[in-house]
Amino acid sequence: QKQLPARVEALSGLSAIPAEYVRPADERADLGDALELARTHADDHTAPRIPVVDISPFLLACSKDDDAKQQNEQLSECVEAVRAAAAEWGVMHISGHGIPGEVMDRLRAAGAAFFALPIEAKEAYANDPAAGRLQGYGSRLATNASGQREWEDYLFHLLHPDGLADHALWPAHPPDYVAATRDFGRRIRDLASALLAVLSVGLLGPGRGEALEKALITRAGEHEHDDDLRLQLKINYYPRCPQPELAVGVEAHTDVSALSFIIHNGVPGLQVRHGGRWVTARDEPGTIIVHVGDALEILSNGRYTSVLHRGLVNRDAVRVSWVVFCEPPPDLVLLRPMPELVTPDNPARFTPRTFKQHIDSKLFKKHQQLAVTDDDEQTN
Repeated sequence: QKQLPARVEALSGLSAIPAEYVRPADERADLGDALELARTHADDHTAPRIPVVDISPFLLACSKDDDAKQQNEQLSECVEAVRAAAAEWGVMHISGHGIPGEVMDRLRAAGAAFFALPIEAKEAYANDPAAGRLQGYGSRLATNASGQREWEDYLFHLLHPDGLADHALWPAHPPDYVAATRDFGRRIRDLASALLAVLSVGLLGPGRGEALEKALITRAGEHEHDDDLRLQLKINYYPRCPQPELAVGVEAHTDVSALSFIIHNGVPGLQVRHGGRWVTARDEPGTIIVHVGDALEILSNGRYTSVLHRGLVNRDAVRVSWVVFCEPPPDLVLLRPMPELVTPDNPARFTPRTFKQHIDSKLFKKHQQLAVTDDDEQTN
């Protein structure tokens, strides 16, 4: 009989965590219980806060009901706020995104119901990273040379385009999972286009709203060809941890995506690196967290920052987050700084590579290093 892999959920009742989940001493210096850290951060009025940006002026830009001058002022303020957040933080909470709260609640309910199933039932969707099958139900295996594991189980699958998705990996239980997830995916696909347009105008100026998305999906050259963005959904499940000061849910990393969209169940845990310190994300109800990823940092020649971030755990509450990674097709386009952003004073900071080549290079570097410093991680 095949031995089932260890699931972190099965360890949450222990009084001490297994040795392979204990982080190195230098990393443990600033770890802690996410709930306690969030409370401390909330009381610290001097602590920096991740920007909250209302993007509704951009989504309403075509409305004929608004006074044109007022609309233009609101639009330019919106573009500048998004640009500044992407450049200075690499992360923002967006409000006014147009996705109804009930759509997000439905997605949360479906994902939570899947993870409420017995582990044996979830194993029907198990992935097998060793065999190259990354999609499905899994746990974070050691991705570093020192062998530590992360305090997380997850469900991962392609969300869009629907024709490329392996629907056998989409849970049959709860019955609403497929419909709720598809609905959210369609809306996030539209939101991705809108946000890429805001970021493109912020980078290149008015009239250039299509440039970033086009650069992500178009193969330039003799036979120009457009594909579509890939949306990958990962539901992260962080069980209660008896020793949160020793463990992490997800170790510090930058996303390979162009953009990552995140909602969660209200339990804190996300931290981002800003100004030489870890900043705990506050709960901003109704918003969606957006990370700038590596692909967008490359296209912007470093003007937009791929944010270094990590996930902490806590003793008392299960944290669940839903992340949609918005990515270019793996082999179609060559990611490189946009020509308008490369000058003699600002040479290209990144060598051209496909998205797949970027992932392979990043994984190779990760395996080559016992430890990755903040600076190294941000240039990967």
